[in-house]
Amino acid sequence: MAVRGTGVRRRISVSTAHGPVPATPGIVRLLFCAASLAVAGLGCAWPQIRDYRVGVKVELVSLFATVQDRSGRLVTGLNQDDFVIYDNGVPQQISQFSREYIPLSVIILLDASSSMDSGKKLDNAKKALVHFLRRLRSGDEAMLMTFRTRPRVVQRFTQDFGQITRQLKRLDANESTALYDAILAALREVQGARNRRRALLLISDGVNTHGRTQLRETISELRRRGVELFAIGLESNLPEDMKEKVITREVLVQLTQSAGGEAFVVAESKDLARICSTISDRMHNQYTFGYYPSRRQTQEWRTIRVEAKIPGLRVVASKAGYFPAVEADGRPQ
Repeated sequence: MAVRGTGVRRRISVSTAHGPVPATPGIVRLLFCAASLAVAGLGCAWPQIRDYRVGVKVELVSLFATVQDRSGRLVTGLNQDDFVIYDNGVPQQISQFSREYIPLSVIILLDASSSMDSGKKLDNAKKALVHFLRRLRSGDEAMLMTFRTRPRVVQRFTQDFGQITRQLKRLDANESTALYDAILAALREVQGARNRRRALLLISDGVNTHGRTQLRETISELRRRGVELFAIGLESNLPEDMKEKVITREVLVQLTQSAGGEAFVVAESKDLARICSTISDRMHNQYTFGYYPSRRQTQEWRTIRVEAKIPGLRVVASKAGYFPAVEADGRPQ
C-alpha cells in the first residue's frame, strides 16, 4: 500500500505467522480501528473530508494598446505612470508595462466574393497585402484565409511570407459573402498561433449575404476570444448602394468595438495600401499592459478601458473586456 505524507511515499506491510504480507486498505483500516479501541476505548473515527468550492481564479489580464494624438499620429515613448486602466469602471494597479516589441501572429481574412471583382478591388487588395507582409518583423507569423460562400485556409501560419505572396497572386473572385462564418473560422484558427499577441486583418467590400452565423453570435465570439480585429471596408459611392454603405460601416464598427482594434472605411480601393500601412504601424507600435483585477465570484463580462493622463491623447486597446476564468480554487468552504 502506498502512503502519502509530507512529500515522502513508502510502502507498508503487515507481519503474520507466515511472514510479511502487503497491507491492503482494509487491513490498515482494521489495525487503526483496533489501536483506537485499545488505547482510548473509542470507535474508529476517520477525518471528515472537507468540501471545496469553485471560484474565480484571479489571473493576470494582459492587453496591448496604441496611443494617438488628435491628428491620428502615433504617440510613443510614454511611461507606465501616463496611463490608467479601468476594469468595470474601477481603476487598477498596473503590474506589468513595456514598450518593447512583442512578435505578432496575424490572420489575413480577405473577401474573395464576386463583388470584389469590380473596380480592381481584389487586385488592389492583393497589392496592399503584399506591402503589408513586407513590413512584418522577425518573429512575426501570418496566415491567409479567404471567404466566399464559405471560408477557406489558403496558407497556414508561416514566417515565410513569400508563400503567402505567391498564394495571393493566384486568387480570383466569385460567389457570395459569408463574412460572419469567416470571422468565426479565423477565431478558431488563431488558437494555433505560436505568438501570444494575435490579431485579425479583415478586408471586405460588402455586408454578410451568406452563411449560418449571425452578427450577434460573431460579436459574442469575438468578446470571448479576446483577439484584436483591424477591419477595412470598401464602400461604393453609387446612389443605389447607399443603404449597403451605411450597414457596412455600422457592422465593422460593432465588430471592432466588441473585439478591440479599429475599423477603416475607404471609397477607393487604391487607398488600401495606405490603410494597410497605417494598420501595420498600429500593430508594430503598441504598449503592453498587465494587471490583476479585483476578485469577483462571477463569470460575467467585464469591460476594460485604458486612458492616457495626458489631455488630447486617444488610446486604442487590443480588447474591450474579458470573461473571468473560473476553476476550483482549492479553498475549503
